[in-house]
Amino acid sequence: MALALKRKRNKAKVFVLLGDGELYEGSNWEAIMFAAHHRLNNLFLIVDNNKISMLDYCKNIIDLYPLEDKFKVFNYTTRVVNGHDIRELYKVFLELKKDKSPYPKTLIADTKKGKGVSCLEEDALCHIKSLKANEVDTLIKRLK
Repeated sequence: MALALKRKRNKAKVFVLLGDGELYEGSNWEAIMFAAHHRLNNLFLIVDNNKISMLDYCKNIIDLYPLEDKFKVFNYTTRVVNGHDIRELYKVFLELKKDKSPYPKTLIADTKKGKGVSCLEEDALCHIKSLKANEVDTLIKRLK
């Protein structure tokens, strides 16, 4: 999409949201390299960097950290932010929008899976965990 828009001289932007665990897939890195090679400065990647993959903590599967260095190798303008801070996210999006680099942009949003719910925050399997109705009710009452 980003390449087609660029070739049509369309000013629209393309935003892609991916999780840090998805970066274990080779097809993502092929796309990341392709976008850099073709200077798709209309492409914005948002990485949900919660440090947990589907079955374990990312550091135990393949440690990609420091993650921002991987994107910088391909000349991406890269910023790391607290993904739970809306003001900081907004500020960084504005900075990236103004960036004149001919390369894609990456916003790495450091987040915590299950933020605010300790039993999920501390569970490496929370990606695939199904909570029972009574567990959800209990958690909602705790958050009030």
